[in-house]
Amino acid sequence: MKLLLNGSLTAAQRKIKDIFVFGCTTGLRYSDIYLLTNNNIEEVQGNWYLKIKSKKTKTYSTIKLPNFAISIINKYKSKSNKTMIFGKITLFNFNKNLKVIGEKANFIKPIQLTREKLGKAQNIKKNNSEKQDRFCDKMSSHMMRRTAITTLLILGMPEHLVRKISGHSHTSSSFNRYVHYAQAYIDREIDKVHKVLEEY
Repeated sequence: MKLLLNGSLTAAQRKIKDIFVFGCTTGLRYSDIYLLTNNNIEEVQGNWYLKIKSKKTKTYSTIKLPNFAISIINKYKSKSNKTMIFGKITLFNFNKNLKVIGEKANFIKPIQLTREKLGKAQNIKKNNSEKQDRFCDKMSSHMMRRTAITTLLILGMPEHLVRKISGHSHTSSSFNRYVHYAQAYIDREIDKVHKVLEEY
């Protein structure tokens, strides 16, 4: 699957796919990813770390990187410490190509869109349109951040550490959206456990 997808992508799309995977791992904002240079990557006793100051919130984060993220960095890093690792791709082109990549990866399942209202997810109804949104049509740069933060929460990382990695302050209300997504997943999983217990 991986090789088939890579073979169907242009060089620019392969780069965008790599950046997307990197973003889903680190939880960085799109604006921060494109400011990364070699100076943001540091090796300490055989472990690799990403050290960054958020452009938006001015907060500092240190993130330990897995081997596959280091492989992505090594693929694109420059000899110059002043050159941005991933170069420059406009947000418009990034999002446009991400949708194409999603379609080529067969992420075409129809989805129901929801919006948070008073702490609860509510379905969004489309006006006078029979065309249903597909998953690939909704792929964007922000999905990287959502994926990373929600995954960390679902896998049990304490909320205050996820906030530290993502650069959210302890008073950030926007972070609560991620907590809600993670809680909905946890609720579904615990419902499965309850069902087994009730049938036991």
